[in-house]
Amino acid sequence: MLTMNVKAMLADFLTFVTPKSMHKARFSVLLDAVTALAKDACCTVTAIGRAMPGSSDKVSIKRADRLLNNPNLQRELPLIYAALTASIVGHKTKPMILVDWSNADTAKRHFILRASIAADGRALTLLQKIAAAEDYTCPHLHGAFLKQLKAMLPKDCKPVIVTDAGFKVPWLKQVRKLGWHYVARVRGNVKLKLAEQDKFISVNQLYRQAKKDPKSVGKIMLAQTQHYETQAVLVGKGYKLLKRDKNKTYKEPWLLVSSLACG
Repeated sequence: MLTMNVKAMLADFLTFVTPKSMHKARFSVLLDAVTALAKDACCTVTAIGRAMPGSSDKVSIKRADRLLNNPNLQRELPLIYAALTASIVGHKTKPMILVDWSNADTAKRHFILRASIAADGRALTLLQKIAAAEDYTCPHLHGAFLKQLKAMLPKDCKPVIVTDAGFKVPWLKQVRKLGWHYVARVRGNVKLKLAEQDKFISVNQLYRQAKKDPKSVGKIMLAQTQHYETQAVLVGKGYKLLKRDKNKTYKEPWLLVSSLACG
C-alpha cells in the first residue's frame, strides 16, 4: 500500500515533467496510472487498470486503455521525455547512454529502440520508440531517433553512446556526425582489416588473439564494404550471466570499437 507521501511525490514529479497545457482530466488519469504502476509494478494495460481506482476492474481497465491510446498524450510524449531527460542527465556533459533494441512482443512483430542512462545500478529510460519488424535496425529510424535524443539533451551535452552488436557502421557514422562518441560491440560476419595487414579478416579470426586482459588492437578498417576507420579493443571473454548461458555468446571474446582514443 502506497503512503500518501509517495502519492504526493508522484504528483509533484508529474507536475514537473508534464507540459503545463496538459488537460487536468488527462493529468489525473495519468497520475492514477503511474501510482498503479508504483504499487503493482506490472506494466500491462490490464494490470495497470486493475490497480487504478474505479467502481470496477472493467471500468478501470477501460480508463487505462483510453489513456494509453490518447492521441493528445502521444503528442505530449516528446515534451515529457525532454523534461525527464533534463532531470536525469542534469549537468553531466559526457554521460554514458546505452542504446539497444529489444522485443516488444513474443511474436517479434514489433521492437523497442531504447536509450537509457545508468544510475545507481539501474538503467533509466530517456527515450524509446516502437518500430514494426520491417523497420528493425533501419538507418532512417536510427537517424530520427538520434535527432530526437539530441533535441532532448542540454546543448553542451556530448554523450558516449554504448551499444551491443547489431548497430552497424551507418549508426557509428550518425553518432559521430552529431559530435558524439561511441563504444560498440562487433561480432558475427563482420569483416575488418588490421593496420599492419592488407587483407580483411573475420571477427572470429581476430578472436584467436584474445587474451585474458583487454588488448588494444589500434586502428582498424571496419566492414569490407564501408572501410570505416575506428579504434578497437579485444576483451578476453564475455561475462556469463547465468549457468544456463554457458553455451551462448557470452563465452565469446568481445571486440569493442570506439571513437575514443584507446590506450
